[in-house]
Amino acid sequence: SLVFSRGHRNVQGLAFDGEGRLFATEFGQDRFDEVNLLVEGGNYGWPEVEGAGDAGDRFTAPLVTWKTSEASPSGAAVVGDALYVAALRGRRLWQVPLAGGAPRALIQGRYGRLRAVATAPDGALWVLTSNRDGRGDPTESDDRILRLDVS
Repeated sequence: SLVFSRGHRNVQGLAFDGEGRLFATEFGQDRFDEVNLLVEGGNYGWPEVEGAGDAGDRFTAPLVTWKTSEASPSGAAVVGDALYVAALRGRRLWQVPLAGGAPRALIQGRYGRLRAVATAPDGALWVLTSNRDGRGDPTESDDRILRLDVS
């Protein structure tokens, strides 16, 4: 079948971990942004559910949710046992432990809107800012590519 999963709203990033699991970052509409662990045949609820919701067994619950002011998640990459999520409106890089636990905000507010994140061959992260797109507050040195050692 061509349809792997459904019920998504504005997926911005996809990343596989070392076990072949696929994670997606999604913009919510008004209240919650999400990271979902995608499973074949999964229904993630949109447009009936935004965030965790109260849908019983009908929908697959998100791995993580944030208020839209904290995230607007964009690109994603996996290094080791963590998913790293670039946040546009939240202006931070989120570190999401894949084994469970609370996400941690990294480089918060220092570089403005973060658009993309990619894993380098040496395990470092490359992070792209997005401040000159008419929504950010660019500085003279924007936009930038940042290198972050997370190993």
